[in-house]
Amino acid sequence: MRFLKKWLKEEFILFLWGWGCCLSIVVFAMFAVSHFPDVTIELTGLFILFLIGFHVFLWFKFKK
Repeated sequence: MRFLKKWLKEEFILFLWGWGCCLSIVVFAMFAVSHFPDVTIELTGLFILFLIGFHVFLWFKFKK
Protein backbone atom coordinates (compact mmCIF):
# COMPACT_ATOMS: atom_id res chain seq x y z
CA MET A 1 0.00 0.00 0.00
CA ARG A 2 2.86 2.35 0.78
CA PHE A 3 4.35 1.73 -2.67
CA LEU A 4 1.03 2.60 -4.31
CA LYS A 5 0.75 5.87 -2.35
CA LYS A 6 4.31 6.84 -3.27
CA TRP A 7 3.73 5.95 -6.92
CA LEU A 8 0.46 7.91 -7.09
CA LYS A 9 2.10 10.93 -5.47
CA GLU A 10 4.94 10.89 -8.01
CA GLU A 11 2.53 10.46 -10.93
CA PHE A 12 0.37 13.33 -9.67
CA ILE A 13 3.39 15.61 -9.40
CA LEU A 14 4.55 14.69 -12.90
CA PHE A 15 1.03 15.25 -14.24
CA LEU A 16 0.84 18.71 -12.67
CA TRP A 17 4.38 19.53 -13.78
CA GLY A 18 3.59 18.70 -17.40
CA TRP A 19 0.01 19.81 -17.86
CA GLY A 20 0.26 22.66 -15.36
CA CYS A 21 2.80 24.42 -17.56
CA CYS A 22 0.69 23.98 -20.69
CA LEU A 23 -2.46 25.15 -18.97
CA SER A 24 -0.72 28.14 -17.41
CA ILE A 25 0.49 29.23 -20.87
CA VAL A 26 -3.04 28.95 -22.26
CA VAL A 27 -4.58 30.84 -19.34
CA PHE A 28 -1.91 33.54 -19.50
CA ALA A 29 -2.41 33.92 -23.26
CA MET A 30 -6.17 34.30 -22.73
CA PHE A 31 -5.52 36.94 -20.06
CA ALA A 32 -3.05 38.76 -22.31
CA VAL A 33 -5.47 38.77 -25.25
CA SER A 34 -8.21 40.19 -23.05
CA HIS A 35 -6.21 42.93 -21.39
CA PHE A 36 -3.25 43.67 -23.69
CA PRO A 37 -4.28 42.81 -27.27
CA ASP A 38 -1.49 44.82 -28.92
CA VAL A 39 1.40 43.03 -27.16
CA THR A 40 -0.06 39.56 -26.62
CA ILE A 41 2.58 37.65 -28.59
CA GLU A 42 5.46 39.41 -26.82
CA LEU A 43 3.95 38.86 -23.38
CA THR A 44 3.25 35.19 -24.08
CA GLY A 45 6.82 34.73 -25.31
CA LEU A 46 8.18 36.38 -22.18
CA PHE A 47 5.97 34.16 -20.04
CA ILE A 48 7.27 31.04 -21.80
CA LEU A 49 10.86 32.24 -21.30
CA PHE A 50 10.06 32.83 -17.63
CA LEU A 51 8.72 29.27 -17.30
CA ILE A 52 11.83 27.85 -18.98
CA GLY A 53 14.07 29.91 -16.71
CA PHE A 54 12.09 28.82 -13.67
CA HIS A 55 12.45 25.16 -14.65
CA VAL A 56 16.20 25.57 -15.19
CA PHE A 57 16.50 27.26 -11.79
CA LEU A 58 14.61 24.45 -10.07
CA TRP A 59 16.62 21.81 -11.92
CA PHE A 60 19.94 23.29 -10.75
CA LYS A 61 18.62 23.81 -7.23
CA PHE A 62 17.25 20.30 -6.71
CA LYS A 63 19.47 18.08 -8.87
CA LYS A 64 21.25 15.39 -6.90
